[in-house]
Amino acid sequence: MSFRVSVALAAALLAPAQWTNAQTQSIDTPAASLADTQFPLPPSPGTGVTFGAPTPRNPFTSIGHDLKKFFSRDTAMVIGMLAPIAGVALTWDNAGIEESQEHLDKSSFQPGNIGGSFLVQTGASVATWAVGKMSGNRKTAEVGGDLIRAQFVSQVVVQGVKFATRRERPDDSNNHSFPSGHTSSAFATASVLERHFGWKAGVPAYGFATYVGLARMSANKHHVSDIIMGAAVGIAAGRTVTMGVGGAKFDLGVAPTQGGAAVTFTKR
Repeated sequence: MSFRVSVALAAALLAPAQWTNAQTQSIDTPAASLADTQFPLPPSPGTGVTFGAPTPRNPFTSIGHDLKKFFSRDTAMVIGMLAPIAGVALTWDNAGIEESQEHLDKSSFQPGNIGGSFLVQTGASVATWAVGKMSGNRKTAEVGGDLIRAQFVSQVVVQGVKFATRRERPDDSNNHSFPSGHTSSAFATASVLERHFGWKAGVPAYGFATYVGLARMSANKHHVSDIIMGAAVGIAAGRTVTMGVGGAKFDLGVAPTQGGAAVTFTKR
């Protein structure tokens, strides 16, 4: 099977069957099923206490539930927007690698290769969650939990697509090139932070995620299309675990450029 056909199949698998029948919906207002909706009960008379209020999911026991939610209309919109761009970028992959090797200084981008790794991203997420739990800070624990969940969801999907496509890396070291796991991890973190804290946190987080993607190209580990698809999976994973969080303050877009890709932000 050719790689182009594999890309098409991977994109199709990531989009749910109900996509063609779904009503048009803004990407910033994810759909939630009735089963996911929580209805707080009224206060108990004379107590002033509200029962049934939503509580953060345990990040270590909710991965299965999150993976089911990943195949939603909101995810289909993210993947449906970025997968075609990754497909178009296939024609620029060779030129992109040549330019990245010529113009991107490896030593300047080395921190991105380290900071974007699943180990570092997940370690920081667990540390955030632990600090929140130990200090009794509910918001910090909730953010840390969502970061953990987004990391696991993104990597389960990424590794599945890597196994299905088996694309050779630019340096021929192995066949785990498509999509970029580092980029996916960094964009998953950025998506969660943007959803919780808005554009003031989202813009620098997405900026670092883009830096990670460029770092992977400078290290000769990924093509442009690998980076774009990794970003798509990471953003979708972050949105999946933050359904109902209303921190979004801008619209995000990714577009290929000559020899690379650009992340765009449109403030609303």
